[in-house]
Amino acid sequence: MNKTGALGCLCVLVFFMSACAGLKGENTADKPLAGEETAHEERYEAEDAQIRGKIIRQTEKEGFSGKSYVSGFTEEGDKIIFTIKNEKDGFYDLVFRASGIGGKKENTIYVDGKCEGILLTEESDVFLDSVLKRVYLTRGEHKITLEKDWGWLDLDCLYLKESAPMDDEVYQASGVLADKEADTCAEELMKYLCGIYGEKILSGQYSLYGPDGKEIQLINRLTGEYPAILGMDMKDYSLTAAERGAQPQVTEWAEEYWEKGGIIALSWHWLLPDRYVRGEWWQALYADETTIDLDAVLNGRDKEGCELLMKDLDRMAMELQKLQKQDIPVLWRPFHEADGGWFWWSRGGPDCYKKLWRLMFDKFTREYDLHNLIWVYSGMGEEWYPGDAYVDIIGEDIYPAKSCISAQGDKFLNALDYTDTVKPVMLSESGFLPEPENAARDGIYWLGCLLWGEDYLIREPGCGGHSDHLLPGSVIKNFYNNDKVITRKELPDFKEIIALSES
Repeated sequence: MNKTGALGCLCVLVFFMSACAGLKGENTADKPLAGEETAHEERYEAEDAQIRGKIIRQTEKEGFSGKSYVSGFTEEGDKIIFTIKNEKDGFYDLVFRASGIGGKKENTIYVDGKCEGILLTEESDVFLDSVLKRVYLTRGEHKITLEKDWGWLDLDCLYLKESAPMDDEVYQASGVLADKEADTCAEELMKYLCGIYGEKILSGQYSLYGPDGKEIQLINRLTGEYPAILGMDMKDYSLTAAERGAQPQVTEWAEEYWEKGGIIALSWHWLLPDRYVRGEWWQALYADETTIDLDAVLNGRDKEGCELLMKDLDRMAMELQKLQKQDIPVLWRPFHEADGGWFWWSRGGPDCYKKLWRLMFDKFTREYDLHNLIWVYSGMGEEWYPGDAYVDIIGEDIYPAKSCISAQGDKFLNALDYTDTVKPVMLSESGFLPEPENAARDGIYWLGCLLWGEDYLIREPGCGGHSDHLLPGSVIKNFYNNDKVITRKELPDFKEIIALSES
């Protein structure tokens, strides 16, 4: 969820930087780039590609190769199309030498007209290598298109590199939980998750109204199936919402879906207390609508603020205890998308974020003896990662262009670098469904895929019609009816497994 998209999020894909060389205006097409240890395959200059829209050729920034570079990507429809040729079938890294204008920027990459992902570029005085990794290309000619999304980009060239082979060990997760006193229910669920990891993908769906929500009904009508994972939001348990008369039923819905054989995933769009709300109370999750100094709260300078946050944590812990008493494990996903900066928990930067995460972990596990939680990190970046001792699963929130069905291997591989151990990686919030056959071909098996609800499935709020302009019904049917995807009916009887393990 973000401020500008219908509770969606921006998705982010990893970049790798290398030093760049070349004097202003000098043709370096036949020279290696500075920092390269081996020669790259053929370089494709941006100024020689097909340019659409108001993109212009420039020579002002130093370090470009060829005769010039291109700049702009500021208007809808601005794009550049490279025609490339590779000599054999295989996986390739698409390396764009570029830099963002006025900060970090994201733009969409298409291969032969199909969305492959989002290219992330940093602002820089020189051109840096931004990489989209592990794209499968058949032998022959292909069209690589970089199209405006955020826009504001300087682009020098594109070249290909053969991708590094996938390491079989990336799916060898131990399943040992961060909570050393984890309940049997959490241990057994985690054991199952690690058992299917690398072979199957769990289906998942967010729903505002639980098991009977429009999203769940629609999926069943289209596919005859139900998602293995039901995702819901604990936002209305925040004191700010409760004071306005909110009466959420999420814990009751969680119990209901668990009884029907499903897995529960809970997020918390935490609404700050009124003291910190600049605008409307329901916007109290956004950084620019609140005034909290998180560093002051966490370091004792804002004692009242600390007390208010502790009250909210107390309320949440007591709700989660209701599920623990029923032996219901929870994929618990707090503080998501910190890297985007749009939520208040990103205030103070990574250090404050990690301190807040660890504070919640310790309070829940030690003070409240909450041991039914499997902790899912989706802060969207290595620098925000709280540490292996506080995380069980790494989640990525990805919202590529509409109708994208690629496996998004680049983002998956990036998440592997957050930790030196092996943690399962899942699509913890998604605006697309990866095509299962593409995932199998690419060797990219997300643990699960939790599709966001509302506009990504429903034509308009409160309407049960299918929103085909964002996610075609054929894509949903193909995903749910593929033998590589696990639906609710294909899950084991966790209640029986837990009972046998406890006996």
